[in-house]
This record gives sequence, C-alpha cells and structure tokens, in this order.
Amino acid sequence: METSLEYEDLLIKLRAKLNENKIKLWEPPYISETEEYSQSLKDLSKKYSEELKHDENIIIQALFELQLHSIERSKANNEFKQTGYATLRVKATVQGEKPRMLKIMKQLDVSGDELIEAVANLLEVAKNRVKLIYNGKLIRQSSNLEEQGIKNGVQIMALVMAEAPEQIKKEDKIYREMKSTLDDATLLSEYVDDIADDEEYMKLEDQSGKAIKLPPAERRSLLIGLALHERGRAAARKQDYSLALVLFLEADRQFSECRSSILQTVDNIAVLQLDISWCYLCLRSLASAGDAAARLARAENAFRLSYGEDHQRLIALKGTNANERVLFMRLYLLQGIVAYHQNKRDEARVLLEKAENELRYIKVDEASVEALTELGWSRGQARTGLRAAGGDLDRAHHYLEEKRAERETEREKHRAERLQAQLGTCLDGSSVNPQLVQALQGMGYTRRMALLALRNSNNSVADAVRLIQEHPEMLVESDSDDATPSSDDSLPEPDNKLIAELESMGYPVSEARSALRLSRNNVSRAVEILHQGCEHSCEPGSSNPSTSAGVTRKKQKKASKLKKKKDRESALHRLQNTIRSEDDEYLSGALNEEEAMLGTYRALL
Repeated sequence: METSLEYEDLLIKLRAKLNENKIKLWEPPYISETEEYSQSLKDLSKKYSEELKHDENIIIQALFELQLHSIERSKANNEFKQTGYATLRVKATVQGEKPRMLKIMKQLDVSGDELIEAVANLLEVAKNRVKLIYNGKLIRQSSNLEEQGIKNGVQIMALVMAEAPEQIKKEDKIYREMKSTLDDATLLSEYVDDIADDEEYMKLEDQSGKAIKLPPAERRSLLIGLALHERGRAAARKQDYSLALVLFLEADRQFSECRSSILQTVDNIAVLQLDISWCYLCLRSLASAGDAAARLARAENAFRLSYGEDHQRLIALKGTNANERVLFMRLYLLQGIVAYHQNKRDEARVLLEKAENELRYIKVDEASVEALTELGWSRGQARTGLRAAGGDLDRAHHYLEEKRAERETEREKHRAERLQAQLGTCLDGSSVNPQLVQALQGMGYTRRMALLALRNSNNSVADAVRLIQEHPEMLVESDSDDATPSSDDSLPEPDNKLIAELESMGYPVSEARSALRLSRNNVSRAVEILHQGCEHSCEPGSSNPSTSAGVTRKKQKKASKLKKKKDRESALHRLQNTIRSEDDEYLSGALNEEEAMLGTYRALL
C-alpha cells in the first residue's frame, strides 16, 4: 500500500508543478511523433527530479503517464463534440485484486442498466454483481446517465462483489436480509398509525435513553436508514468495504427522506458520513475525494448541531465528551487524508496532527480492558468506560454502572408513561389507576371491562363493580380511547348470566353471545337483534340467519386484524435485530486501523 501511495504522492506533486508552471503536456514541444519521450519531456523530468529530489527515471514515467491521460482526455472531448459519445473512465474494484481502469464510450441518454451491463461484460462477471457509484450515489438502472449527473470524461467507481461460492452465499444472505428490512419497513409504513406505543421493540431513543417520537413516514425512513447503516458496519468490520459502501449509500438516501429536526440532535448522520468516507479511503477511490470532502464537512456541521459548540450539549447530557472524541479523531484523520490527496499539504499536516493528539488522548490500556471484562463488561463497554474515566480502572467501572442505571431509569420511566397512556383517563380527567385495574382483573373481570368501569366511575372500585354488574350498557369508551366504539375490541364481554337468560328463551348460545356484545349487554336490545335475525332467516330463499352471517363476518374481520398485527410484530422484531444491540458500539473500537492509517500518511508528509 505504501509503495502505491508514494507513487500517487509523486503524481500529486507533479500535477501541482505542471499547473504552477502552466505546462500543457498534450501540446508541442512535449509530445513527440517519432519517439516515446520528447527531448522537452526529458528536460522537464530532469528539472523536476532535482526539485523534488526523486529518481529521474520514475519522474519521466510519471510525466509520460500524465501526458497520455491528457492526450486521451483531449481526444475524448473532441469525440464527444463530434459524435455525442462520452468517454467514461471506470475504476473497477474486485476483492483480492488490483483495481482496474476501464474506458467505456456511451451516449449519455442510455440507461444506467446499459452502462452496468457494459462494465460487467468487460470484467466478465454477472451483471448483478456490479454496483456503479458516481458522486457519492449509486447509479440507478432505470434512469439515463445524463439525468444522474454523469458527464463526458468523469470517473466512475465500479464495485464487484465476491465470486467465491462461500462468499456469494454470505453475500446473498446479507442482501436477502437487506431486502427483508426494506419489505418490513414498507409493511410498517402501511400500518404505522396502528402500532401501539407500548411496542417495546419499536421505540427509538436518543443518547440518554429517552424515547423519540416521529411522524410515521419519517419513522419509516429513519428505521430503514438505521438498519442499513448497521448492515454496512457489519460488512466493514469484516473489511468487505465494497458491500459496506453500497449499504451506507442506501442508508444515506433513506436518512435524506427524514426531514425531522430530531436528526439535528443525534449523531447518526455525521457518523454515516465518516463511514462512507472511510470506505472511499479503504477502496482507494481518489476520484471520490471531492465527495468525501463534502461529506466530511457535512459531518463536522452535524456534530456541531448535535453536540453544541465546544461540545456543551454533549457534556451536559453525558458528563464527558471523552468517547465522542473518537469521532473527532476519525473526522480529522479523514479530512487530513482528503486534504493530502487534494495537494493541500499544510492543511493536511495540521489535521493529521490534530488526529494524532486526539488518538493519544483516547488510547486505553488493553490490560485495563481485560480487567473490566472480567467484571462482566464487554470489551467495547470497557473501552468507553476507561475513556470516560481517563484510564482509571475503578472510576471506569463505577461510570459504567451509573450510566447503565441512568439508562434503565429513563426506559422504566418511558414504560410507565406508555402504560398510563394506554390506560387512559377517567371522566373527571384523572388518570386510570393501574393497581385498580389489576384488582378488578383479580376479581375475574376482563381487562377491558375493568378499564371502562374505572374510567366511568372515576377510579372508584365499588362503583366500577356496580356498573359492571348492574349497568353494563353504561360502559362506553371515553373520547380519549384510541379504539373506535364500533371496533370489535371496544365491545364488552357478554355477561354469562345474560347469556343463560337468552338461552332459556330458546336462542342458541353463540347467537346470544354475539347479540349481547353488539348491544353492550342490554338484554332488550339483544332480543331485538336476535328477533330481527330470526325474521330474516324465515324469509324465502334465506339459507342462513343474518346474525350468524354477521358473526362470521366479524370473526373474519377479527382474524384479519390479528394476522396483520402478527405480521407487524414479526417485522418489528426483524428490524430490531438489524439495529445495534450494544449502546454506542461505534465509539468503542480499538482504533488499530485508524492508528495504522495515521502513521502511513504522517510518514508520507
């Protein structure tokens, strides 16, 4: 890697020299019709060799390479003007191989799918294994190239997924899971208004564990974005950066559809930009330096909004900014590397020095990490605790215990608030007492009947029991209840004594039960319903009582409702499994890769 980086470093320096001296290598006297290197090119290489203190043979090879690129670019511009065919340079990254540079000529009104197919044919791989990226976005198959901002002469990144059978199996599994994530989120978006707040696995939290409430459409986009981001991190941890980048870019698209101001108070967007830029670096995509620079500027601004100037909001929330300094170390490191590749060397030195200072501050003793793991903490938790405690082992342990207790307290508070919201309010505006609900359930009454009775009796148990026994028809839903009075769930359970009374009149038990539910245990009204059903059943051509038909329809409706609920629950559980299981996992890494990368670029400078 270092040898290649040193050569790229030389090219950067030579481009700067050529621009400074306003030298055009594609024009005389630097081009030669009779030999490979013109005399002027040889003279230029000797001059730059002395100035840059570099081997003259390598200098002239590099200048010749730059000259060929310049000539090709000039020819491509003329070709495009005359024929409308754009020359596209595609840098193909195949796992385990050196990157390949392809040249493809296409008119810009062709679809993205046609370009993907052309790249796949040149690489001799299946089309579905190729992902093309330009300007930080995946090239869409259905849109034409011009609509996607592609112009003559641009460089495009081609990512080719692994082809070993075991790799394909693993990759297919991840893509199936990603598709499942998208399908689940689509399902939730259709029924998201029906999802109760007490669904434990649906909640989204900020850094303190406080629940976040979002409009349905934005909640959908945020959930998909989080899931895809986590999938990408899993791929990046295995150094499958091609797959990680595809997932990260799709997550970024989903986040962009979430307009809520909540994204200004959490760091997800900023962290995602760092992850995308890190993939660019690991894939050696210098053509993406411009997009990386824009993403890192966006990340820096997002951190400022989320953490506050000088991290005041973060320190007020967490008591320390020690662990979040991991993110700033990565930010400065990536900004320094991008500045280096843009030949902003003084700026790169400053940024890399800032990254080195941050890294020195947040490095922890691995022996202390081991000691904390013996106390039951994960390695990631151990690192975050040690960073927050300045490396002190005892303080780190106490810090982790305090944070776990604080988060659990916040979650318990939210659970209590959700339970109270579910119980609703009484007629006098007071909240239904959950202990009284349990007491009535202990007497044998259904939960819904107990709730309705307490709401109507203003939390008086005696009055609630009397209402249930003597005036069940008075048990109507309060306006604050989410369910509609006509829904199956809002109807009271039939009173067994009344069922027996109707049965003694000659009505079937099932029909009596249904009529009592519909009449809210009003016997007179139930008899009317049953009588109407009998009249309909005696009409010529009638084969079934209307009451039975009504019962069947209601059963079907209830079964459909239960199926939808189960589908939603399954989708929610699957989504939960794609979102990180350990809090702030992205802050707890050992930072070995970052340290190695920092050393490489510091040496180059």
